[in-house]
Amino acid sequence: MKALQRLAYALVLGGAAMTGDPAFAGQFDGVTVRVATFGGKWRDVVAEHVVKRFEAEGGKVEYVLGQPSTNVAKLIAARGREIPFDMLEAMDNNLPALKAGNFIEPLTLAKIPNVGQLDKANYDADKVMIWVTQEGIVYNKKAFADNGIPVPTKYADLTHPKLKGKVSLPDITAGGAMPAIVGMAYEGGGSETNIDPALDLVRKIAPASFWSSSSNLQTMLVNGDVYAAGAQAGNVQRLRSKADLGIVFPRVKDKNGVLKQGYLVQIKGTKQSDAVHWLINAFLAKSMQMAVFHEAGQVPVSAEALDDIRKGGTYDFLRLRPEEIAGMYRIDFTKVDEPAYVQKWNRRVSR
Repeated sequence: MKALQRLAYALVLGGAAMTGDPAFAGQFDGVTVRVATFGGKWRDVVAEHVVKRFEAEGGKVEYVLGQPSTNVAKLIAARGREIPFDMLEAMDNNLPALKAGNFIEPLTLAKIPNVGQLDKANYDADKVMIWVTQEGIVYNKKAFADNGIPVPTKYADLTHPKLKGKVSLPDITAGGAMPAIVGMAYEGGGSETNIDPALDLVRKIAPASFWSSSSNLQTMLVNGDVYAAGAQAGNVQRLRSKADLGIVFPRVKDKNGVLKQGYLVQIKGTKQSDAVHWLINAFLAKSMQMAVFHEAGQVPVSAEALDDIRKGGTYDFLRLRPEEIAGMYRIDFTKVDEPAYVQKWNRRVSR
């Protein structure tokens, strides 16, 4: 009898290994996990490629939708009471506050076998990366050619006279703000702790607008309202059928371009740790990682997904090899004082 039980258990584990899930069917009957994540299209992608699989195991997900900074504020407000969610999708700029507030429950990485698809720099016991965006200067190839404007190689090239009134930069509230500000700061001799050169350059560029959402920026690029923007490469991908766009990655310190990085973290005090680990593993499954790219417009981090995309041969505007991604600048957010950035921006740019 015991031999049969061992055989059955081995078969269950073998089936789990083939799907990438360290688990078995129905294991989460009656389990509800509260997941703090973005709304809109991203929520739909998560529902289709992660949550459906979790529901097939008997589990249920309750979404807490909002920007990561908003959800971090909910954690701070709930201190001393029940946590508002079990896992959080955060961005790189949120990590110092999460660490300082002791909000992160360390992960057992052995329960997330799909981290084996990631570069070791992209995960540790506190966090697991699930996507990146590659930030630089998006430009309209036809508009530049028709007007005799040289392809930009650095942020300062956006001061070209023929680009007057034809540039959009991210607003300080936008997700692309920190990569653009830090990139421009380094170009002008500054850094994370000295963004004055970036603000000086913003005023010289005198952009026609400051975009606050990708959809707003994409409308301007398609309509020809702007010819260039500080933005991420996903815009090139999403608009391929509507506009002939390119992207360049200006030099930033000893790198080219800036990465914006998305992570999953487990929240201290969760009672659903096994389910959280399962869900993180599902975010790294190939089906979800391919959806990150094709449906959401971000760059996946799974080696298997990146390899498949490279084989497609039509995404030469992206950095898809591990060594290329490693060659992009990662902001040191332990040196970033975001409230001070906002105050300086409001004093020097938004007046």
